[in-house]
Amino acid sequence: MSDKTTFIRGGTAIVFDGQGHSYLEDGEIAVTGDRIAYVGPRRDMQADKIIDATGKIVLPGLISSHAHVGAHEGSRLLLDAGQREFVRSGFLHFLPARRSGGPGFLGPQDGRASLRYGFATLLRHGVTTVLAFAPAGRDGGALMLKAAAEFGIRLVWAPIVQGGRYWLNDDASVEHEDDEAQGMRMLEAAVGFIERHRGANDGRLSGVIALDEFFASTPALRRAAKKAADALGVPFTLHFVEQHREFFETMMKTARTPVQLLADEGVLDRNTILAHCIYVAGHSLVGYPLEDDIGLLGQTGASVAHSPVAFSRRGVALESFDRYRKAGVNVALATDAYPLDLFAEMRMASIMCKAADRNYEAAPAPAVFDAATLAGAAALGRGDIGRIALDARADLVIVDPRTLTIGPNPDPVRMLVHLAGPDNVDLVMVGGRVLVEGGRLTMVNEQQLLAEVAASSDSVWAGYGRYNPKGRDVAEAFPPSYPGFGSRP
Repeated sequence: MSDKTTFIRGGTAIVFDGQGHSYLEDGEIAVTGDRIAYVGPRRDMQADKIIDATGKIVLPGLISSHAHVGAHEGSRLLLDAGQREFVRSGFLHFLPARRSGGPGFLGPQDGRASLRYGFATLLRHGVTTVLAFAPAGRDGGALMLKAAAEFGIRLVWAPIVQGGRYWLNDDASVEHEDDEAQGMRMLEAAVGFIERHRGANDGRLSGVIALDEFFASTPALRRAAKKAADALGVPFTLHFVEQHREFFETMMKTARTPVQLLADEGVLDRNTILAHCIYVAGHSLVGYPLEDDIGLLGQTGASVAHSPVAFSRRGVALESFDRYRKAGVNVALATDAYPLDLFAEMRMASIMCKAADRNYEAAPAPAVFDAATLAGAAALGRGDIGRIALDARADLVIVDPRTLTIGPNPDPVRMLVHLAGPDNVDLVMVGGRVLVEGGRLTMVNEQQLLAEVAASSDSVWAGYGRYNPKGRDVAEAFPPSYPGFGSRP
């Protein structure tokens, strides 16, 4: 890492004052190596490089606390569509393997193009740190590490632990089954991966024990996974009550809500991140107001990785962002589904909370921005990211608001949450390295990358008919919005 110094001068910077974010007007941020060396008023000093932020907004790198990094070929089909019998679930349309054999939905995918596209998308949306959920793959995770290194992003990852599986039957129904032995083997492999790769990618890789799903795991596996995470000093995370039926089936089997069950198992604390955590007691779609699951979560100190965009597309909301936070839950934001846009997640978090609470003052912009920065850092147990402060990591984003899509706005954070998008991102820096400059990625040809992922996606969609039990192709299963010109009878 170079010891040269870069000064970012001018504009409005959202800096950390020891208690929270604050505005620094026309100030200066100095970066030496991969750290922030100075934050404060402008000084008349020489630097190796000066970045002029006049008229722009400097913010800490955004943190996605849960993401499936890739091209999301399956999710792209599901907008306003999908099989009704899957009861709002998205992934059941494309994730389960055929019980009778045959190709998986993603079998034709170009894995390298998909991963590179995902990392590129995150960076272009100002995300500098991401906790990824993904299997090891045939190469044991080498492709994931190589792609993350190429793009320079800060990655929190180890191969996921799967304590069960879903099956797609020939009648198009879906079943799930537990496999504790498989989960224990995968947990051992994940622990070994973390131990072998500590500090990889110049320190930008850190580990996590990621149990793929609460609903397809056993109490013994969950306790073992949490114990392993604590021993390694890394976060423990899992998909949790993202499906409607998880709540009811857990109640029927255990006479406990899923939150109560995890609390009884001793796996909820400040080192635990629950991805989604939608269907809890008190949610209107559950209709069980007899327990205070959210209050219990707050007592444990656990974090929730909230991905409002994916769920809003299925007509579902967290109930609510404010209610969880007021109970003491650390709510961080995440990019569960394409386009991996944390600006969209911030905006939707605020809108969905206002709608759920029938309160236009709910989920105010600073609370949502904190969820994308400070809360994400807290969920990961990191005090050196998600903020612009002395000796923090030099993960910075510069947004240019001088466009017709935004226009004049008196408050930078309200502007960022409610109006900004990836086209406003001018510069992204991770660990002092500039990865986006002038709104373009510095390490790849974006058009070439788009062409590669388009070819991969076309191959996936072209093979859908071989995956669908009824032989339906994409156009039949997910009909186009309008017919082709001249095709109406």
